[in-house]
Amino acid sequence: MDGSGSGSDHAQSGHPGPSKKRSRTISNLTEEQIQHKRNVDRRAQRAFRQRTKDCIVNLEQQFSQLQETANHREQELLAAREQNKSLTNYLEAILELVSTALSHSRQVARPSEGSESDGGPQQEHEPQPPIEQHVIPSPPLSRLDQHQEDLHTTDEPLTQPSPTPADEHLLSDVDHASDDHAVLDQHTSYSVAQAASGNMSNDSPLASYSLQTISPATHCSITTSPVTHSTGAMSHADPFGTVPTPSSTMVVDTHHYAIPTAAHTILPSHSPCTCPLDRILLDFLTTRREMLAGGAAYETVLGAQKPTVKALIDTTLADSVHPLSRMMSEVLSTFPYVHQTEKFAFFFLMCHTMRWQIYPVKENYLAMPKWLRPTLTQVTVPHAMWIDNIPWPGVRDILIENPEEYPFELFSEYYSQNVTVNWTFDSLDAVSDVGNDRILHSIFEKHVRNLKNWTVSSEFQTRFPSMIPAIECME
Repeated sequence: MDGSGSGSDHAQSGHPGPSKKRSRTISNLTEEQIQHKRNVDRRAQRAFRQRTKDCIVNLEQQFSQLQETANHREQELLAAREQNKSLTNYLEAILELVSTALSHSRQVARPSEGSESDGGPQQEHEPQPPIEQHVIPSPPLSRLDQHQEDLHTTDEPLTQPSPTPADEHLLSDVDHASDDHAVLDQHTSYSVAQAASGNMSNDSPLASYSLQTISPATHCSITTSPVTHSTGAMSHADPFGTVPTPSSTMVVDTHHYAIPTAAHTILPSHSPCTCPLDRILLDFLTTRREMLAGGAAYETVLGAQKPTVKALIDTTLADSVHPLSRMMSEVLSTFPYVHQTEKFAFFFLMCHTMRWQIYPVKENYLAMPKWLRPTLTQVTVPHAMWIDNIPWPGVRDILIENPEEYPFELFSEYYSQNVTVNWTFDSLDAVSDVGNDRILHSIFEKHVRNLKNWTVSSEFQTRFPSMIPAIECME
């Protein structure tokens, strides 16, 4: 009876089996179990919605970051295209300049051949009439482009006819004129010849320029500025004035053509002041250059070739020394944690850098250690002036390329306290008494000129690990 009754109930209900089981299962749960099940379902739904929301937020953040990166790279691409366009224009201007110079040199060489064949040996030693200065208009180029021009002219020597007796006589005159220019100042201890033998290798830009301009293989002569040739020593005029160029008896007036033709005339590119030290250095540099432009003697502007360190040893003597020594001594006195020997070394670097930047002539350029001379980054990228006094070229480039990561306040603190020149003697042994003056001893200068003697502490290495390869590669 029970079986038939349940069967009839199942038949009358008309619902499938599974639904009957679910309703029967739910109906068998108590109120507490039903409430617990509902709570579990609600928590699962809330967790699912939260995961979905978090995923959407994460995707939106990723999209925003990718969009920002894309915009930044697009700006970099536009800047690179502009730079490439500018460099292309500069190269075209250089090629036009070289073509003009070559055609002019050939035109000058052809009449000289005709006059030599017509006049015979009697005209062998006749002085050639001076050729007026040629003003070559051209858009101003960067120093990097000038370096490329030097490489271009060095790789492709001028094609000239074989030298005539008159040309050989003129070349011999150039050699004598070069000898006259070897000693730039009789009051200094460095001559160009001495500095070149000790500090300039054959593969340096300055050496290649010299070989290019006076080598007989180029068959070209040089006419120097009348001012410098008449004095036989360093002129008080602007060092960026009329300079010789590697072409046949042609002089380029660089007051109208602003491309420097020698490495010692290519100065670093400085940005506006970034710290008090920058302001002091830039103000001093500007005022000294104005003095030179006003006609002041370079001995008055720069002081002695070897500046005195009296004010660095005794600050009460600051008023009795040259302004260059006084300024450097006052700057270094603001770093109380720097040892006296390191102050002497910093003084040596800063004075040489400042002297050359005030008066960029070959003597001041060669007086600097090779590794202190500006890198390509220093020439092309505007940067804070204090960076020029850091000894390692690679570190200077890192500071220039990452100014926000290495501000002056942060770097100067670690640099001043953790750099040593490893002078094993007493600090006063680095000083030499000359009369009533005190200058750096030549042995100490030689020690400082060796970049291997400049090292940093482990604290500096820990704080600036990215700079260590640039320091160690120079050791």
